[in-house]
Amino acid sequence: MNRTLTLIDRSSRLAETVAVLLLFGYAALMLTEVVARAQARSLSYTWEFSQYAMAAVFALGAGPAVRMAVHVRITLLSERLPERAARVLDCIANLVALIIVALIVQAMATKAATSFERNILATSVTRTPLWIPQTLVVWGFVQLWLDLFARLVRRWRGDVHEWRNADAEPVDA
Repeated sequence: MNRTLTLIDRSSRLAETVAVLLLFGYAALMLTEVVARAQARSLSYTWEFSQYAMAAVFALGAGPAVRMAVHVRITLLSERLPERAARVLDCIANLVALIIVALIVQAMATKAATSFERNILATSVTRTPLWIPQTLVVWGFVQLWLDLFARLVRRWRGDVHEWRNADAEPVDA
């Protein structure tokens, strides 16, 4: 099981890296559009591709956010419960989240597969095959499911299940 969890952590880190690269790409596209508009022009593809990038960033960043414990979380009840009860409640919440995310993955995978099978293209000038950006979103939600699963396993076993400040600079003593 530890190898599986390590593999999930590595794939989460990869998804996080791709999300950051797409965020830089998004910024470059918007900067390009600003420069183009300063010259009284507009590039239609910048808006289209930036929308794809933001959808992928959102999806690809969701799993790593769970892993790093930077997602929105309401702890009003769990902070007042004994440790064992809080752990059980957290595991139940993780199970519910796994079911919901599995449904999202199924829906998005069906959408991407349909776009691929029917060769559905964007209605814009670029005529982008929609399965390409949709596949990035599916990858992100699959990663979210995997990160939730890893968190559930670690939480159930009593292991460290969140990496708060994992990328923080070391503090000199």
